Amino acid sequence: MTLTQMRYFYEVCKWRSITKAAASLHISQPTVSIAMADLEKESGLNLFRREGKKLSLTEDGSLLLSKITPILANLQQLDRDIKDMAQNKNLIRLAVPLQIGVQLLPTLFRDFKNLYPEIELEVVEAGGIDSLRMIENEELDLAVTNYDDSFSPNLHYRKLFKSEACFCTYPDHPLAQKKYVDTKDIANEPLVLLNGGFFVNRLIYQNFQQALTSPKVILHSSQLHTVKNLISSQIASSFLMRQAITPSDNIIPLSLKKPLFINSGIVTKRGRQIYGDEQKLIEFICDNQPLG
Repeated sequence: MTLTQMRYFYEVCKWRSITKAAASLHISQPTVSIAMADLEKESGLNLFRREGKKLSLTEDGSLLLSKITPILANLQQLDRDIKDMAQNKNLIRLAVPLQIGVQLLPTLFRDFKNLYPEIELEVVEAGGIDSLRMIENEELDLAVTNYDDSFSPNLHYRKLFKSEACFCTYPDHPLAQKKYVDTKDIANEPLVLLNGGFFVNRLIYQNFQQALTSPKVILHSSQLHTVKNLISSQIASSFLMRQAITPSDNIIPLSLKKPLFINSGIVTKRGRQIYGDEQKLIEFICDNQPLG
C-alpha cells in the first residue's frame, strides 16, 4: 500500500464520495476510482459498500481507516516539523575575513541581533581562500568575503560590491601625498602582508609579477591589527582593502596607478538548501551592509 493510496482512501472515507474526494485532491475522478479498485485488489479486502451513488465502509474498510488515520496525522506533523526546522535554524555558522569584519561585524552583532535575538551567530575570522574551502566542505553555512568566482564551480557567489586593494602607509611616508602609486615605485618598500589564506595576498603577488618585480615582504601575518601596528609604527607599508582602514588607524590608503579590485559578496555551497534564518541574514546583509 502506497502513501498515495492511503491519502486517496482517507479522502474517500472523509467525503463518502469518490467525486468529492477527487475534487478535494484536485485530481480527476477516474484517477481516484482506479486507485481504490487497485487498493482493494492488492489488499484482497472489500473496503466499500456501493449502493448507487452512495458509498459506505465495510468492517474491513473501517478497520483500515483506523490504522491509516494516525499514520497520515504523523506524516502531516512531520511535514510541519520539517518546515519549522527549515525556517528556524537558530545557529548560523558564518565566515567573515578580517578586513570585511572591521565594518560588518559591529552591524551584525548589534543590529541583526536586535532584530533577531533568537538567531545565534557563530563567526569565524578567516581569509577568503580559507573561508571558501570551509564553505565547500560544508563546515560553514555561508561567508561574507572577497572571492574569485573561478575558485570552485561548487560554490554560489552573490556579488555585493567591488573592494579596492590599496597601498597603505604612514602619513610621513614620502609617497603619502601622492594621488596614486605605481607598482615599480614601491618595489623596494618593506611590506607586511596578510598570509596566503587571503585573496588580496594572491592579487598583490600577481600584480608584482605583471610588473616584472617582486614585493619586499618582511612579514606575513594572519592578524590585521599586527599589520596596522607595523604601518603606524613606520616599520613597513602594506596592501589592504580600502574599507578595512578607519580614521583612527592613522594610515594613508593609496590607489595603484592601475587600481586593483576584487569581488566581495556572499558565498554559499551550490545546491545546498538555504534555511529561513540564513535567508534573513542574507537579506539583512544585502540591505544594510556598510561596505563598498
